[in-house]
Amino acid sequence: MLKKISASILALVMVLSLCAGAMADTTLGTAGEQGAFTSKDTPVVQDKTLKLEKELKVYNLDEETVWAPTITYEYKVEAGTAGKEVTDKADKHDPEGSVTAPTKAGIVKGVKINDGTAATGSTATGTLSFTTADEMDATTDGAKNVKDIAIDFSGVVFDGPGIYRYKITESLASGFTYDNTGVTETTGSHVRYIDVYVKPADTYTDGSNASDWDIYGFTCFYNDEDITDADKTEVAVKTTGFVDGTTDGSTAVLGDQYYTYNLTIKKLVVGDNYAKANHAFPFTVIFTNGDVTKNILLKTTVAEGATDFTHAAGAPTWKGIAKLKDSTTIKYIGIPMGTDVEVYETNDVTGVTYQVTTDRTNFSATETVKDAMVISGSTPTEATAQAATKADYQSIKSTLDTTKNADDDNRHEVTITNKLVTISPTGVALRVAPYVLILFAGMALLLISRRRKAVAED
Repeated sequence: MLKKISASILALVMVLSLCAGAMADTTLGTAGEQGAFTSKDTPVVQDKTLKLEKELKVYNLDEETVWAPTITYEYKVEAGTAGKEVTDKADKHDPEGSVTAPTKAGIVKGVKINDGTAATGSTATGTLSFTTADEMDATTDGAKNVKDIAIDFSGVVFDGPGIYRYKITESLASGFTYDNTGVTETTGSHVRYIDVYVKPADTYTDGSNASDWDIYGFTCFYNDEDITDADKTEVAVKTTGFVDGTTDGSTAVLGDQYYTYNLTIKKLVVGDNYAKANHAFPFTVIFTNGDVTKNILLKTTVAEGATDFTHAAGAPTWKGIAKLKDSTTIKYIGIPMGTDVEVYETNDVTGVTYQVTTDRTNFSATETVKDAMVISGSTPTEATAQAATKADYQSIKSTLDTTKNADDDNRHEVTITNKLVTISPTGVALRVAPYVLILFAGMALLLISRRRKAVAED
């Protein structure tokens, strides 16, 4: 008897643990579905909140982590199509045999998306946001970064057991566009379909309350088709949400993408041991993007002996003064594609003249570069901020631009070298002396000729 009781308790614990695990796991599996049977014809009750995935693929050549762009998506849930066929496998039933059931149009009243309010009519809406507080993994090929879209059915009063189909549409929230966020739009449809499997709860009374109904399964797919094992030309292709995948097994659907690049600035000093050891040269760094107006935030790696300026989250139109000593670097990480960068150096070492050279790696063909002692034209306003005059502003301007694509696989670096200029002490004398001698010889001849003339007259 004791053995029988122990076995019964063990079996009960195993069933309860299976149910608890299912209740806690509301995210769709890799096959795009959620639900289980403890035995034939015995489905496991699921949590009533379904979590779909929203994927943002992030690219960075150096595979650095970057801060996310600022973008808000809106999701709308509506009733889906009634009458689609859903065919179940024979081994799920006793006696075995395939079962086909039609879908029912989803009941939307009571549905809630994320932190939105429960729907009172035929449409439920909610939002999902990425912000500069979200750290994103990034690779050359694009890393998958995912947030959950939580769709809560706990407030829905279903009108009977069955399979309820819903349509969910993704769009950008008001004020957001793909251009002004720096995000590249997905290819393919922004629509998904969800089937919700409903049965009476053990506490069922009259069906008029949401608690009278249990959900024992979810399925999400790209296309509004039948779910069947039959050999049909068009069948539903399952997915975990708004992620990479295919609509028919061959047509690719990409998640939204965010392309970023990095810029490294390096300083070298040659021939001036004092400045080399002690002086940090001021650099004006300017980032400009005419399209992106939503907040972006850069990461930086600043070597010892260098200091960066503060660039808070905002549209990528930062400008400021960084300072670099000899052999130090500053690396700006996560710059959105399409952002122009300008780098100016100012010589603020009083009375010292440098020859300036610039080595640029993988700058675009449209760059503007000046290696000069004095920049011609007007002094940029940023130079005034450094209390530098035009004559002191004797370095370079380098700009680059990039495009939104995964093919920009070039690292962008600029190295600015200041070489102390030493002037030959005889240089001026050698050039001027011959003319001075000729002048004195002429004057001497003139004086001698006048004296001889005066003597002759006497």
